[in-house]
Amino acid sequence: MTDSPSVIRGRAATVLEAGTALRATCIGERAHWLAEASKALAQHAIAAGPELSEATGLSIPMIAWASRTTLDTIREDTMLALARKAARHSRRTTDPIAMLSVVLAGNVFTASVRGIFVPLLFGVPVLVKASSKETCFSAMLRRALHQVDASLGPAMNLVAFPGGDVECEAVLAEHAESISIYGSDDTVAVMAARLGNLPLITHGHGVSVAYCGADALDDAQIDNTIADLSLDICAYDQRGCLSPQLVYVEQTPACSVEDFAERLAMEGLDTMNRRLPRGPLPISVGAEQAQWRGIAEVEGNLIHGDTYALAIRPPQPLRWSPGYRNVTLAPVGGLDEALHAMKPIGPSLKCVGADPGSISEMQAHLARSQVLEAYASALGTMQTPLLDAPADGQPIWHGLFRN
Repeated sequence: MTDSPSVIRGRAATVLEAGTALRATCIGERAHWLAEASKALAQHAIAAGPELSEATGLSIPMIAWASRTTLDTIREDTMLALARKAARHSRRTTDPIAMLSVVLAGNVFTASVRGIFVPLLFGVPVLVKASSKETCFSAMLRRALHQVDASLGPAMNLVAFPGGDVECEAVLAEHAESISIYGSDDTVAVMAARLGNLPLITHGHGVSVAYCGADALDDAQIDNTIADLSLDICAYDQRGCLSPQLVYVEQTPACSVEDFAERLAMEGLDTMNRRLPRGPLPISVGAEQAQWRGIAEVEGNLIHGDTYALAIRPPQPLRWSPGYRNVTLAPVGGLDEALHAMKPIGPSLKCVGADPGSISEMQAHLARSQVLEAYASALGTMQTPLLDAPADGQPIWHGLFRN
């Protein structure tokens, strides 16, 4: 599906007009509308599992898990709590921008949820450019919003056109006070150059890592550590910016990184694949995977199964995997060494998963960091961010209010 500039202009005008009705409601009314739409969307998505599986390349059980866990965060209580938090912490006025345009990426189909629901909560109508890879879920989201409230539903609409279409991009930006862009750093940079001085909310290239301290490997905790870390690795087939590609493991006399890797493979990733099977491996990724695994075997130790691989190697130099459940385990002497090893990642680091015994200290270190903008998340929750989780070092409401 490709929309012409005239179609995009018409939908933008409709969205902009619907913003008047949206802003006439109170935050409680909008929270109720969005919570009910989230419930409807969850039903649509689960019923359309085969269609979404074909569109995204994820397995049907993964579609069901991703839809449920993401949409469970869109509740009246969480949205009202977010509104209170924004009112306490934002130094900006409470005057929302007239319209937001959103450019979606296609690697994680549920990424559109926070990017669309949060602006609507704050009274900002949204025009969405769907990813060329997947339009199905966004169309379901639009339908759910209209289904629950036909007067507020038009505050969100959807368009589709090929990336790089300069005329369509210009029309997408025509009535927007800001554009939120999800995509590679190149995509963000090219669009920024073309759009001139229009304010941008950018969500460029990102990676995430995890840390398992000594306590997480002791007999009392290791089973939970394996289960939680396996979920973080397998969710979305390790295709998103919140997917850990590198796990720093504190070496202990009782459990070496090699021992931990063996258990993670057999007790964690094999088991998780039965619960959340990996989708088909694209041919292009298969070639990258073969190269990544080949280098891992030469330079260190590789443990692999049918749907995963664990490379055991030093934390430096950094070498990222092609995703699809290919992960590096790097031995470190403790949290300080892990944090030092993360510094070269810089602002591309989005999230650091940490075990229960390390997360408070990890949060404190990241809050003080002048180099890293990542936030800390408990192992097992990296891929299910809370509604108020920061985005690219900024509050989730960043850019939605006028200065």
